Amino acid sequence: MTASPGSGIRVAHLADLHIGSLLHGLEDYPGAPEIDPHAAPYEALRAAAGRITAGGYDAVLVAGDVFDRRHSDTRALAAFQETLGAFHEAGLPTVVVSGNHDAESPLPAKLLLPPSARWLAADAPESVFWPHLGITVHGQSVGDCDETRDLAAGYPRRIPGTVNIGLLHTSLHGAWSRRICAPTTVGTLEAAGYDHWALGHVHHRLAPAAGLSAAYAGNTHGRGPDEPGGRGFAELLIEADGRIEVRDVHTAPVRYETLHLPDGAATEAAVRAQFAAAAAPASSGAVIWTVHGPTGPDLLHLARELAGPGVMVRGAAAAVPAPRDHR
Repeated sequence: MTASPGSGIRVAHLADLHIGSLLHGLEDYPGAPEIDPHAAPYEALRAAAGRITAGGYDAVLVAGDVFDRRHSDTRALAAFQETLGAFHEAGLPTVVVSGNHDAESPLPAKLLLPPSARWLAADAPESVFWPHLGITVHGQSVGDCDETRDLAAGYPRRIPGTVNIGLLHTSLHGAWSRRICAPTTVGTLEAAGYDHWALGHVHHRLAPAAGLSAAYAGNTHGRGPDEPGGRGFAELLIEADGRIEVRDVHTAPVRYETLHLPDGAATEAAVRAQFAAAAAPASSGAVIWTVHGPTGPDLLHLARELAGPGVMVRGAAAAVPAPRDHR
């Protein structure tokens, strides 16, 4: 029997897991928290999955780049296999589409999907109906790492009487990404008439246009100083009247932040105020601060003294930047 669409339903929207990708911008100095750049991304995935399976969610959407083109190893495969298994055990139906990284990886073809999971094809859009939730998910995987077609233009019409969600890995108009992937326009998304678009490819959390229910969930873990702020997944709360509210859920144990100090303000009070304005690290996590401003040795020493446990402080030019083609 079909449920009434949108009865306080909660859907977790994940994107850009890049399983196996490393953390960048770490420093080694006395008192710095110990962060394993290889293990931390796996911890971030487990944290997100744990929150979802224990958090009263009804379903899961994954908007591409599950894997990372540089890390097609058995550990990455096992991590997502375990994640899908956890969703299945929790009774959460899951729909996944490929991103451009998945199109370059051999791992998607090696997955053993549980009955509750669907990884959609790349040759044509597909629709998945969840009758117990009254939700129809429309999606298509990216099959070419250099996909230049507008995949969204071929998505099917909305299904009346259900909540329609489009699942898509896209650079949209390209303003927020270094790499074009399945480009489309806000007008094309609007024309589909869907209730919401769950997007992937852009690593920053954002709504692409006013008046359009659509959101990029960001990635499950920031991988360097150019990906600051909380990371995790997005929650779609579908109200009884069909409205969809998007909420950011922060689960990544390691977070990057930026400490901006204007010229001449390298005082203890200024540094202390900047730290106080940001959230403290989770009990099991860490924050990596990048200091911009008069970053001499004295300032870094002062900042590290004030930062406290679980916090790492680095100068703006201290670390090796993340790879530039990661999207």
